[in-house]
Amino acid sequence: MRKKVAVSVLTLVLVIAIASSALAGEITLGISPEMELLAGVLAQTTWIVQRGPESEGNEFYRALKEFFALYKDHTAVKIAQKLTDRGFTYDAPPAFMAHLGPLPELELVHEYSDYLVERAKGRDILEEFRLALRDLAAESQFLDFFAQWQPYLMEVVAEISADFAPEQAKAWLETFFGWPAAEFHLVLTPSMFPGGGYGATVTTADGELIAYQITREFGYSTTKPEFPTGASLEQLTIHELGHSFVNPSFEVYPREVKAFKPLFNRVRDVMREQAYPSVDIFINEQVLRAVEVMAAKDLYGAEIAEMTVLYNEERGFYLTRFVVEQLEVYTQNRDQYPTFRDFVPYLLTQLTEYQDENCSLWEKLWAMFSF
Repeated sequence: MRKKVAVSVLTLVLVIAIASSALAGEITLGISPEMELLAGVLAQTTWIVQRGPESEGNEFYRALKEFFALYKDHTAVKIAQKLTDRGFTYDAPPAFMAHLGPLPELELVHEYSDYLVERAKGRDILEEFRLALRDLAAESQFLDFFAQWQPYLMEVVAEISADFAPEQAKAWLETFFGWPAAEFHLVLTPSMFPGGGYGATVTTADGELIAYQITREFGYSTTKPEFPTGASLEQLTIHELGHSFVNPSFEVYPREVKAFKPLFNRVRDVMREQAYPSVDIFINEQVLRAVEVMAAKDLYGAEIAEMTVLYNEERGFYLTRFVVEQLEVYTQNRDQYPTFRDFVPYLLTQLTEYQDENCSLWEKLWAMFSF
């Protein structure tokens, strides 16, 4: 069933809610004016040097960048550059926006996570950025600009949703992990590049989870924005929304995860090139990529599962097969492990044993003194 719904956090253009009769909650798919406000500001900073399109970019991005070029000296742009210089990049800015309400108020709906405060090196600058973005949106009359493009963007969303079945990905995730997320929001970002996506999880005051998948535009179109579709988008959905299950499950074991630094150091440089700069992020990604293999096996067959293994191994996730073996223990013993949270202590133990058996004394000593 598809219908238009109201979204409490981000205002989405042509929001399509896909309800599941078997599982609670809905998935929404759309384009957020708040996220495009952020993208337009970031396009005026050095962010766009590393995260820009291959050439001039799609039609909407070019118009957005030109629109905000008139405000390149605004406080919001200056703060965005300061945050970029601090390493507040990749997933952090979109995750920041996911904590805010819709324009024009852009209120702080959900308190900033410790992760965001750490990435920004302080809460105060996040609040300064929020207020500056709100001021810029009002001063520039950004919502009027966005409204002019709304019919165009609605066509983009309609084309993406035509052969997209996110309810399958959602149902698999909730069944595999053993609990539902309160909300799933898939946000298309025509002015963020190149391809792929970011996952963000917001925790409400009641402790419920709101999961976001921010899907970036491919980056090579000079006409209409282009995104993955069909099964490709479903697989990306499993990865990005999977963060809302995996990350919180490991956050309660910070000391145990930090102890895996010898495993991380083996691929530290490769990981940092992919914006996975720390052992905790590496473990989250490694486990999630093994989860992708499990999903591929269930939803798309053994051949796609093996391709998924090889793809991740080529990118430095050398523990993929090992973690898949552990996840098979989980799926075969759900009476003992009703949820993934129940299984995490076992997985941590297995990773510890792997590290003890496979990492040399020198690697362990190096981990104690490396940064």
